[in-house]
Amino acid sequence: MEHLAEYFKVFSEPNRLAVLEALRQGPLNVTAVVEKTGLSQALVSKHLKLLTIAGVVKRQPEGSLVFYEVIDKGVFKLVGQAEKLLLDARRQQLDALAAIL
Repeated sequence: MEHLAEYFKVFSEPNRLAVLEALRQGPLNVTAVVEKTGLSQALVSKHLKLLTIAGVVKRQPEGSLVFYEVIDKGVFKLVGQAEKLLLDARRQQLDALAAIL
């Protein structure tokens, strides 16, 4: 369970999720991720390094550039399912609140 908890921590940072979303359509270099996310180069590099260490993203050197790509697109299904669960929980909370009022 500890390994699973550590894996989920990878997805617990909003900027890291933004970096992943930028990579949804395919490989990008750091500059392109910076442009898509509006984050600083240092922050993007930090999150790409963490995502690479976690095994979510792979590095692909091409000449003087390095491109990053999500290894398993199933990650986007995982994030999407989490978003759905969160939305459902929020709806239940609103319904419970409406019933009280």
